[in-house]
Amino acid sequence: MTKPFETRSNITRLLGIEFISSDPEAGTIELAYHPEQRMTNPRGDVQGGVLAALLDNAMARALATANEDKIVASTVDMNVSFLRPVKPGRVIGIGRVIRQGRTICFLEAELFDVAGTLLARGTSTAIPVPIPGT
Repeated sequence: MTKPFETRSNITRLLGIEFISSDPEAGTIELAYHPEQRMTNPRGDVQGGVLAALLDNAMARALATANEDKIVASTVDMNVSFLRPVKPGRVIGIGRVIRQGRTICFLEAELFDVAGTLLARGTSTAIPVPIPGT
């Protein structure tokens, strides 16, 4: 993976994202996240908006990976299904490009706990936008 993944995105740094692997030809990426206690609701579960941001990031990173880090996803629609409560700690995100056209893309992502249990799933429709300076 290229250095821009680690340094270009402020949200990547804020969410504490760790790169695991990618397959640019398949349009997939695997990332690790580490939601913290300060990101929880009163029940102690990671707040849904944080999980949605993690899913959105995995989908955007999958699109960027499939395009040599020269394209960013501008999300126009996103659907999230929260399947299980998520506690602070390591979460694995897998993002995929389902279909990419010149003006629209279809993306999906899933979040898993370290045991491999599916926690949340998201899909999005996005516009592929060139990253400035690439």
